[in-house]
Amino acid sequence: MAKDGKSSKGKKWIIIIPLVLILAIGGGIGGDMLANKLLNKPKVAKQVNTGGIASGEKIVPMDKFLVNLANDGSSQKYISLNISLVVPSKKAKQLKKNTALVRDSVINILRQKKESDILANANSVPSLKTELINNINQNYGQKIVEQIFITNLVIQ
Repeated sequence: MAKDGKSSKGKKWIIIIPLVLILAIGGGIGGDMLANKLLNKPKVAKQVNTGGIASGEKIVPMDKFLVNLANDGSSQKYISLNISLVVPSKKAKQLKKNTALVRDSVINILRQKKESDILANANSVPSLKTELINNINQNYGQKIVEQIFITNLVIQ
């Protein structure tokens, strides 16, 4: 009889130990998943103005510009440029009707530039943007362009 009692206790431990391990592992994994869902709620990002457009403005994309650059003594270079203009929403239709004036303003500035003028340093492209804005607004006769985004720039 003593042997029967010991063998039944041994069989119980063989069943209990794997069950405890399975419960511990399953509980750990389940608890981890539950904690991740509860603690990592998606955060709503605050809108921060990082130089984008304001609520009363609209982006007007322009067709691609392909312009010969000023000759700097080496081989002839050209620029392929895509820009989008930020304008007041009320003036967007007016600007779309006058794209020839905008294109002429941009082309006249780009034709005066050499490759080194555009790629010289980190301030070259922002300076080009400012010059384009000023020239478009001057030729337009009023301040219509608030900002320019360069969406593609290739010089070859």
